[in-house]
Amino acid sequence: MAQAIANNTFNNLFGNPIKHLSFVFLFFTIFSPTLSSQEKIGLTTSNYGGIYSSQLNPASTVYSKIFFDINILGANTFLENNFLYIHKKDYRLGDFLSLNPKLPVIGESGNGVDYYRTSKPVNGYERIDVLGPSVSFTFGNQSVGLFTRALVVSSVHGLPPDIAVMMYEGLEFDSLWGIDYNHGAFDISTMGWWELGANYSYVLKEQGRNFLSAGINIRALFGYAGTSIQSRNVDYTLVSDSVLDIRNLDADIGFSIPMDFDNNEYPASGATFKGKGVAVDLGMMYARKREVPTRSKPKRYCAYEHEDYLYKVGLSILDLGKINFKENAQQHTYDNVGAYWDEVDTVGFGSINELTAKFSTVFYGDPTASLQAKSFGLGLSTSLSLQADYQYFPHWYLNTVLVLPLKISANQLRRPAQAILSLRYETSKFEVNMPFSLYDFNKPRIGLFVRFHYVSIGTEKLGGLFNFNDFTGLDFYVAVKYHI
Repeated sequence: MAQAIANNTFNNLFGNPIKHLSFVFLFFTIFSPTLSSQEKIGLTTSNYGGIYSSQLNPASTVYSKIFFDINILGANTFLENNFLYIHKKDYRLGDFLSLNPKLPVIGESGNGVDYYRTSKPVNGYERIDVLGPSVSFTFGNQSVGLFTRALVVSSVHGLPPDIAVMMYEGLEFDSLWGIDYNHGAFDISTMGWWELGANYSYVLKEQGRNFLSAGINIRALFGYAGTSIQSRNVDYTLVSDSVLDIRNLDADIGFSIPMDFDNNEYPASGATFKGKGVAVDLGMMYARKREVPTRSKPKRYCAYEHEDYLYKVGLSILDLGKINFKENAQQHTYDNVGAYWDEVDTVGFGSINELTAKFSTVFYGDPTASLQAKSFGLGLSTSLSLQADYQYFPHWYLNTVLVLPLKISANQLRRPAQAILSLRYETSKFEVNMPFSLYDFNKPRIGLFVRFHYVSIGTEKLGGLFNFNDFTGLDFYVAVKYHI
């Protein structure tokens, strides 16, 4: 299916190399339904979530209703943006999932893929998260876990709408001609990696009805590919379909991809993973138990009975880390440079090195002047999360989660803000969760999660599965695991 989308895109855009290159980058960064849940609220807030709960707060695993958890496989996909969309009459989820997918037309306004005419900055976030074989074990006042995971994350933050329109329409779109544009900071980043991680949580204090725990996830990261554009200022005028007057450009571009930069052959020779890094998640959790424990602790860990709580609150910092790419990598800097670029529409794309040399020559008069290093680093989408869970009736819970992005480095992926309120009914054999969320604090969404024994399925955006409205994103996750 991904190849079919690529072929469809290429066939629509092949006539213009600049339009082809820029639109493909925009399309696959923020609007690739086959390649793209974010918080997985149904799994991460459940008392039967096991190793999944550590993804929201690593301190939560030690206060679980299960003592041994094995994840067989879990996959989730999240996509949302405020620029590209598919007309609701052209969107059918089944069309995308079939062996011969029926794809919407790209580039024809009013049919298939289109874009919103807006003056707002373009934002988008895509996250593919696959949790492989993993295990979690709670014994006494501590819990340990091991997990394997593969992720692809893309983010667009603050992209000026005129640049997004140019990437979609091409230089021949005369509505953009002759207008002076001057923009501040924006960034576009995407990264794929595999990780091996460990979770540890410990009971700091347990006295009477009070319970306090702390936890950490330590994750070894192995980067497969990464690309980042960090622009601090761009001042330009599109004079015509062949002339681009760039008065100032202050930006960094870094990339590491499994492709031969001289001839674009894929995959390139060398190591599979082009970068390495480390990340941590930190968390604390306080719970107020419903009753003061009166029974002594059993000798066998499997005989422990969960001491129910009235409420619990948690605080966590997630995705604190980065990947340094040192193989097949380049970092280019354009330090407040400008150029009157005539015949910009004739720029070809024979290879990556050919393209970067052309840009460097235009701005510096030297094909290698923009190249600053053969390595670059890209940070994860660090965020602060607050959680609260209240059991107002046996088996019935009211939960709220707040996620706030943290900007800790100049070059990093960006996670959108999110506020979630959910109602949950939970037993050992069956669970249902209905979350209401505000994506980026302005897009309301309703979801549904169901667990039956060891199989879970959920979404935080039911509308993304149907054609009730224009399609701007999707959220879906599933997990198969075993626990006792």
